[in-house]
Amino acid sequence: MIKSLLDYLSFTILMLTSVTNLSAQPAPTIYEAWVPGFTQSLENTHDMALPAWGPYSTKFNGISHVPAKNDGIRFDVVVQPSLYFRNVTPLASTQRESGYHPWDASADLSYFAYRFQLEWKDQVYCDVSFSKVDENSRLIRAAYVNNTDRTRSMALNIFASIQYPYQKRMAIIKPHDVVFNQASDYLDFTDSIKAFNYNLIYDGQLRGQIRDENAASKTAIVTGKNSGEQLTYSLKNDRNLQHGVLLIRYRSVDQDDAQLSISLNNNTGTTATLPYTKGYSLVPIAVEDIPNGALNLTLKTLNKGKIALDGFMLLQQDEIKHIKFQEESINRIPQEIKSDLRHAAIYKYDDIEEYYGILWTDSLADRRILFDDNPDKALAHLDHLIKKDHRSTNKSKIGGNNRDYFENIYAAPIVVAPGQEVNRYAYVVYGNSMEEVLRKMKDFHFDEPTIERIYRQQPAISDRWQVNKAGEPYIFSQQLMAATTLTNVNYPTFAGNKYLKHTTPGKRWSAFYTWDAGFIGLGYSKLNLGRALESLNAYTMGVNEQSAFLEHGTPLPVQAYLFNELWNDTQNKEYLAYFYPRLKRYYDYLNGLESSSTRKLKSNLIQTWDIFYNSGGWDDYSPQVYMHRHKRAKSTAATVNTSHQIRFAKLLKMAATHLGYRQDIKNYDEDIQLYSKALQTWSWDETSGYFGYVQHDEQGEPTTILQHDSGVNFNMGIDGISPLIAGICTPEQQKRLVDHIFSKNNLWTDQGITAIDQSAPYYNKDGYWNGRVWMPHQWFIWKTMLDLDEPEKAIQIAQTALDVWKRETEATYNCWENFSVETGNGGGWHQFGALSSPVLNWFNSLYRPGNVTHGFNVWPLAQKFYAENNGFEGQFRLFADQGEHSSSLLFCLNDAYDYQATLNGKSVPLNKVLDGLYTIKIALEKKHNKIFNLEIKPQ
Repeated sequence: MIKSLLDYLSFTILMLTSVTNLSAQPAPTIYEAWVPGFTQSLENTHDMALPAWGPYSTKFNGISHVPAKNDGIRFDVVVQPSLYFRNVTPLASTQRESGYHPWDASADLSYFAYRFQLEWKDQVYCDVSFSKVDENSRLIRAAYVNNTDRTRSMALNIFASIQYPYQKRMAIIKPHDVVFNQASDYLDFTDSIKAFNYNLIYDGQLRGQIRDENAASKTAIVTGKNSGEQLTYSLKNDRNLQHGVLLIRYRSVDQDDAQLSISLNNNTGTTATLPYTKGYSLVPIAVEDIPNGALNLTLKTLNKGKIALDGFMLLQQDEIKHIKFQEESINRIPQEIKSDLRHAAIYKYDDIEEYYGILWTDSLADRRILFDDNPDKALAHLDHLIKKDHRSTNKSKIGGNNRDYFENIYAAPIVVAPGQEVNRYAYVVYGNSMEEVLRKMKDFHFDEPTIERIYRQQPAISDRWQVNKAGEPYIFSQQLMAATTLTNVNYPTFAGNKYLKHTTPGKRWSAFYTWDAGFIGLGYSKLNLGRALESLNAYTMGVNEQSAFLEHGTPLPVQAYLFNELWNDTQNKEYLAYFYPRLKRYYDYLNGLESSSTRKLKSNLIQTWDIFYNSGGWDDYSPQVYMHRHKRAKSTAATVNTSHQIRFAKLLKMAATHLGYRQDIKNYDEDIQLYSKALQTWSWDETSGYFGYVQHDEQGEPTTILQHDSGVNFNMGIDGISPLIAGICTPEQQKRLVDHIFSKNNLWTDQGITAIDQSAPYYNKDGYWNGRVWMPHQWFIWKTMLDLDEPEKAIQIAQTALDVWKRETEATYNCWENFSVETGNGGGWHQFGALSSPVLNWFNSLYRPGNVTHGFNVWPLAQKFYAENNGFEGQFRLFADQGEHSSSLLFCLNDAYDYQATLNGKSVPLNKVLDGLYTIKIALEKKHNKIFNLEIKPQ
């Protein structure tokens, strides 16, 4: 009896934990302050703390709601201003340029706004904003502005719809007390053979997991690649199944029958054959003596017959005939609930537990319904742009392909005189009942003071910026970057068997991106520490999670630099203790542990081609393209991965020193020495003055540096200078590499640092990376220049990038991926955050008082700016490798003062770059004297 009770309690705790984790997200308080215990809400989740309302649609611009059930279904409200009776304005699609621009936002998305350009440029436009009323409600404000000398007629379309993460679904017909157990809900999945990705499952999925709309659970577990794979489940039986049946739903992945060993509570198992079946089928397996209470079920593969396992049930033999799986229709059409409110609608969708309400200002607006998955088509037809001659109480219907359904509120004409602003408003609300929604809607008011109070009570991120006078010309371009980065959030994304809200480089991509996300986090660190924190948490893993980190795309460990940057900004010890083991696990995998294949070569150079084709994020980087084209990946090592692994080790070594982990420090030192020797021995090319791709023979022994057909080093580019970032170059190498970076004959251009040396025979001015300027690797070089005591060059990189960004953003209102060396024009995706976000870091360092910036070798122990940012006190540790060591720091202070500085109590030169921006050069002569104190005071 006691054992049964304990088993039941254990099972209950397990289930409660699973349910809690299913819907867990970080605490929203991380956006305001990191109070003690703040890391607890980061555990067991990779979600974001953002509210249920937000810019989450992957299709059309507007506002979306994530229901509490969190099953991937989303409620969308698309807001589209346009010119009346004109079809020149495309619907605001997130998948192409469509005339709207992220304009401003708050970090917690309680406010965000877009500008719709109706006549370029700012002749006629509409600013559409979404403001928090309360947790359940948002205000939509559409402000039409006419800057021409002619009166304009405008229109406003509001579309409401339900969006699913799948196109079809399977329904299960079964007795009500029979439980269908999803295959993906396993406790453990072990394999007899561990491939390189055994501990690095792509996109953060579970081991063996695939998405499959033909599965009842929308996901399946593929097993049987090897004999000896084992799935373990924790179940509960309270149905007295002494002579029961395990009913498995599966389909074959290859052409073979599958054989499984099945055991309950570790008893001797039953052997079962699962015959080949193209589609999903059911196979019953008799299981004797199924006790009541908690059960442990183990499925073990006995051959290499691969199957996709959907799930299983425990039931009686005579219940099998009642089990059916059939495709279920999806009802996208809501029930509209009648109310006594005018110009209002309350909707209830079958698959969402909440109720939704929309209340709008124009009582004469037409009500329409659209049967198509693309409202853009409706707005392209002339007869759908004309308002009805007389308003009917019935909704008009717009036919289409019947793949989706939209409720449409169409207000027109909205007449705007020259020089006038005319506003239209709407409220959107959700509640757990019709009565709750109706009660809230009756409390909404459209009087101007109320509306404007709501609109202005949620400050945008740019409202909080304190900027020195020299930085004021850059505010607008930074505001657009901040708005783009903060609103590039999608729902749903799927990882770890859960649906998540997640940042994206641009809404064109609804997926994870590892190295891009690292730069998103670095940008967030200058906008809101909580957003940066959850970004780092999303891509790093606890020790009990299956993957070493969340991997999608280029495995360059930018999260290591984000980890370091957040320490630089906070010196928060709870943060450090929580994230250090997560980053160490990341490092260890890249170091060859946990089934990793990164250390196969005998040169000791790291190789990540098994993980992804792209070593440094530079898609068409010349030697990378050549190597893949000639199928040399197995025998070739790029320079960048080993270089960043060295810097990763150095960053973790600093953290380990602070935490007192002596053995870790020793291990990092050994790795740094090993990798440094490998690069110096095999990769340095004296002729070109660049490090090169290293080729190896069939035994993995290093042979030669990869050369272009012309005979020159194929790696004359930013991969070839990456050991500079690692900090392992000789003085002679350092000088040559720095000269390459800042020479206009090589890597430097009027737009910044390009990816390939312009003197190389493989340089291509029309390439994607080759021949264009990108921001991310410039960020690494910028920080490195401070380590090399070259602050003027660091500022040159930052200032050039800020000027390029300002010019192209102000010209187009777009936030670009990259910039042409030849023309300086922005290119790539037009609403891009991610790899362009270093402009936020540079703007903060140069123009926002209250910022100190240093290279990778400096570890802050404590620091504090004066209340008016007119002074600073700090203690730092310089991690010098040998002998005399120097470094530089940048300080951005209140530009209303001049300053003087002391280093360890002695006066030190403070170089004024411009009002408010200063550089300090640090030189410590004695190797043991690593800690230094800095104080800056107004004169």
